[in-house]
Amino acid sequence: MNRRANALENAEPPHAELAPRPNPVDPTAPGRVERLGRLRLPIAGPYRPWATAYRLPDGRVVWCVRLWSVDRPLLHCLPTSTLRSFCRLNGLAALAVEVERVGSG
Repeated sequence: MNRRANALENAEPPHAELAPRPNPVDPTAPGRVERLGRLRLPIAGPYRPWATAYRLPDGRVVWCVRLWSVDRPLLHCLPTSTLRSFCRLNGLAALAVEVERVGSG
């Protein structure tokens, strides 16, 4: 699987989007969740779900990914460290750079 992941990485660059920065009324207001951006995760072959990064009011960054479970997609929210581990275990150095760039907001 590691060779396949490297082939995917070399075949096309990671598709990342940074969310446009709106001008909020008060960016320090409690209870506001900020969307930082999103990128595609090369899970298997053509299956590349979006991972969206959000900054929570307490400053933590979480990534939300919709993964298929038998007959329907389920939302999974995970920390940046989990995506870093995914990139490291699958040899996806370019994706790891994108995770850091988008996740740092």
